[in-house]
Amino acid sequence: MPKTLFLACGEPSGEAYAARVARAFRGRFPGVPMEGIGSALLAAEGVRILRDYGDISVIGVTEALRRLPAIRAALSAVTARVSRPDIGAVLLVDFPDFNFRVGKTAARRGIPVVYYVPPQVWAWRPGRAKTLSRFTKGAVVLFPFEVAFLRASGVNAVFAGHPILDELAPFLDAPPDPDRFGIPRGKRGIGLLPGSRSGEVAAHLPILLDAARLLLQRFPDLHFALPVARPALREAIAREVADSGLPVALVDETRQLLFRGLEAAIAVSGTVTLELALLGVPAVIVYRTSWLSYQVGRRLARVDCVGLPNIASGEKFLPELIQDDCTPQRIAVALGEILSDPAHRERLRAMGLSLRSILRGPGPTEAVVSMLGREAAEGWA
Repeated sequence: MPKTLFLACGEPSGEAYAARVARAFRGRFPGVPMEGIGSALLAAEGVRILRDYGDISVIGVTEALRRLPAIRAALSAVTARVSRPDIGAVLLVDFPDFNFRVGKTAARRGIPVVYYVPPQVWAWRPGRAKTLSRFTKGAVVLFPFEVAFLRASGVNAVFAGHPILDELAPFLDAPPDPDRFGIPRGKRGIGLLPGSRSGEVAAHLPILLDAARLLLQRFPDLHFALPVARPALREAIAREVADSGLPVALVDETRQLLFRGLEAAIAVSGTVTLELALLGVPAVIVYRTSWLSYQVGRRLARVDCVGLPNIASGEKFLPELIQDDCTPQRIAVALGEILSDPAHRERLRAMGLSLRSILRGPGPTEAVVSMLGREAAEGWA
């Protein structure tokens, strides 16, 4: 009887990658049961959800301390589950502070561990690369430059393309359709992306709305659009947007098609900034966290930029406004420079589109499934 594949992810973009793996894995190993930490996307692929990541997905030291009881409870449940002999392999997707503990536990029990989207050890805390080599059988990375860095520490690292290109494939050259998303004819659509976690939305949405108000005074032809990252966030976002009195359309579906019709965006640092760049939307990248989390991160960081498009290109071409620089006034100035200069906007757009060739590969989902098939072959028999 085949053993169980356990998948562990901790936020929406990671779950999207994990769901594609689950679908492909089921196609190759149709009789293998799957369990894990996830949400609706993984459940829709037939994965039995042991814990929903909603209560344990946090950013920064302060928020982690507040959620500590829930995180400990989830970690206890997951490490107990992956210690059982009916687990054939563990697939970890991003979420490193949690997933490192899960991976180490599984490896001590002799269970193969594969890491998809390992932590950015090249950016901060490089010592984790050696740790990865000790508990993983292999890792599938998102950027080509990661391979040499991880292999130097003994990690079996593979780059096969960025999975975001698979998700964006239907939209890369789709015709813009701003009407569908409530952007009136004759208006320029501007994206407001406050984050996918409740803490991120609470920290950024007021700042983004204040920046939108300043921008509207200078550019009255703007209309804003805000994709709601998760249904649980919608009520709080809708209330705050309504109170602002600004022309903001809330979008609940197909944000990638929305992006095709945007002139520019203000986006919290994360995967969405890469989506925007690949779809040709120049963005101002922002982020604000607690003072303690920022101080810790600043001391550990080994790179001078945080935006994924800037990191992938090797050039800081999109503006980044982090922590104390993340103010409505500075955001409005930075986006105003993009909106008022068509040639500059086109240069940024072209830089974003050039990332398509840098991030293209034979297919990361299949690379993960092949690694699972190779490193844990006995479990699926």
